[in-house]
Amino acid sequence: MSHGVVKSEKNGNGAQAHAESSRESSESPPPPPDGGWGWMVVFASFMIHIVTDGMTYSFGVFYAEFLTYFDEGKGKTAWIVSILVGVTLSSGPISSSFVNRWGCRAVTVAGAMLSAVCVVLSSFAGNVLTLIFTIGVGTGFGFGLIYLPAIVSVTVWFERYRSLATGIAVCGSGLGTFLFAPITSALIENYGWRGAMAIIGALILNCIPLGLIFKPVPEPPRTPASEPMLPKHNKSPLKRSQSTEHVLRANGKVDDTDIARLTLSQPALNKPHEQKPPHSRHGSGIMQRPDVLYQGSMTSLARFRSTSPERTTITHVKEEPEAKCGWLPCSTEFKAVLAEMLDISLLVDPIFILFAISNFLTSIGFYIPYVYTVPMSEQLGIENPPYLISIIGGSNLVGRIILGYISDKPWVDRLLAYNLCLTVAGFGTAMATVCWEFWGLAMYATTFGFTIGAYVGLTSVVLVDLLGIEKLTNAFGLLLLFQGIASLIGPPFAGWLYDTLGSYSPGFYVAGGTISLSGLILFFIPVIERRQQRKWEENTAMEQI
Repeated sequence: MSHGVVKSEKNGNGAQAHAESSRESSESPPPPPDGGWGWMVVFASFMIHIVTDGMTYSFGVFYAEFLTYFDEGKGKTAWIVSILVGVTLSSGPISSSFVNRWGCRAVTVAGAMLSAVCVVLSSFAGNVLTLIFTIGVGTGFGFGLIYLPAIVSVTVWFERYRSLATGIAVCGSGLGTFLFAPITSALIENYGWRGAMAIIGALILNCIPLGLIFKPVPEPPRTPASEPMLPKHNKSPLKRSQSTEHVLRANGKVDDTDIARLTLSQPALNKPHEQKPPHSRHGSGIMQRPDVLYQGSMTSLARFRSTSPERTTITHVKEEPEAKCGWLPCSTEFKAVLAEMLDISLLVDPIFILFAISNFLTSIGFYIPYVYTVPMSEQLGIENPPYLISIIGGSNLVGRIILGYISDKPWVDRLLAYNLCLTVAGFGTAMATVCWEFWGLAMYATTFGFTIGAYVGLTSVVLVDLLGIEKLTNAFGLLLLFQGIASLIGPPFAGWLYDTLGSYSPGFYVAGGTISLSGLILFFIPVIERRQQRKWEENTAMEQI
């Protein structure tokens, strides 16, 4: 499958894509250093993933303990982890606006403090409803403030090695799941669930110094060689404009049409005593980079990053009056980021609609194995059920590394790999119900952990393949909303099925069916693409007649 560019050509928007890529090349920040302090950022993100995802994915150990201690229904108790995950994902657009305003370090520190306090307060909870608010809402929002910066901070430091760097960072999720399940079980055994909750809350505080490592990328020093040299004694507005024109013509970057547009669209050049601020708060920031959520290597998207002279144009970024801000984000900035990440115009694109439905179905079943594998194993009389969660985490770590590595190879059809992994993960989840001993469930845990790694690791790269990188932020924001809503449905519904039918099997059938269906429906995307291609060719032929 082609990666990103073909999509715009199919829609007959070659000129528009050319202009957009040219505009991006002229306005994009300097290329990331691809190393240096960036590897410290990768380490910090890796450790943060160990803590936050380790607690989230091993929550099934706490879930089994809550069922015994509070003696509530399984459906009601499952709302704790469902709201935790749903709020974490759905707060993505809010977190992105905070990152734009205050940067990755401040947002990560604030999220770590909020989630740590809420987890510690949970150790004093007297009922499930209290845990729904402290763990589900409070900790969920705190993790949401941590989740986005932990990814974004890595991508802004890397371009060529971005796939490797983000792959290492997100592997902390699998390792955290592998470690936290037995650790949580041991803590509960020695200190009770309240003591274990307080200790894990203290562990989350480690995200504060880790978040301080998320330094912004330093700007390269400005040198005379990097800018056009203008005569210092030139005070006339007309002469300044002529000098700029002369330099640009000498560089061979503009023609007469560009010079006319430069003069009309940039009146600031005719104001010798005014200086533009280097950065405007409105319409700027990390989240304005179209590739900030892309986790694959940028080498496969080199045509989007071209800076060749023939693709360079002079553009004008409209300046907006700087908004006055208090301790909350500027209302205009917040609305701008929210509108960008929740742009509903994508809902008329059949390919995105199909992909969003697939994500919704995957998210319904995704967390059910993490929550119910331990209590189902205990019901079967299997010893050491938390180790099954560790197996899921370990195989997930390996799966993310392997799938991330091969997805950057030009001969790999990434959509096909994504579809097959989801289909196998769902089928394996449904077949877990026929296992009655530890080794059978261990084989299922290995299969599920490895293949479900595609859902987390390949979503952004497949989105770029299908829609183009310029739509990634919009598409990712909408998908986070779909995932958050779906995550609220899965575990409580599986718990309600147990309360009604007295078996965990129906919940695993639901999880397996939704995950498999999410992979199968994506096989229709190439059919839609071929239909769009034929329609575009027919329209082009009619225009030429």
